[in-house]
Amino acid sequence: MAQLCMHCHHKLPKERAVFLSTSGRPMVCKRCSAETPLMVLMEYGHKTAGFAVIIPRGDERKALRCYRRSR
Repeated sequence: MAQLCMHCHHKLPKERAVFLSTSGRPMVCKRCSAETPLMVLMEYGHKTAGFAVIIPRGDERKALRCYRRSR
C-alpha cells in the first residue's frame, strides 16, 4: 500500500516512507516538511582525519565565528 503525505495527500517515494516510519517521524513529503537541516562543520584537530561536528540549533552564529577564527 502506498503511503500518502498527511498534508497534501501526494504519494511518498518508497524510500522516504520507510525512513519516516523507522525514525518515528510524521509521514509528510519534502514540500510539506517543516524540518530544517542541522549545521555540520568539519573539525581538524590534527593534520589529517577531520571529523564532523553537529551544531545544535541556536548556536550557529557562535559556531561559525569560532570556526572562522580558528582558520
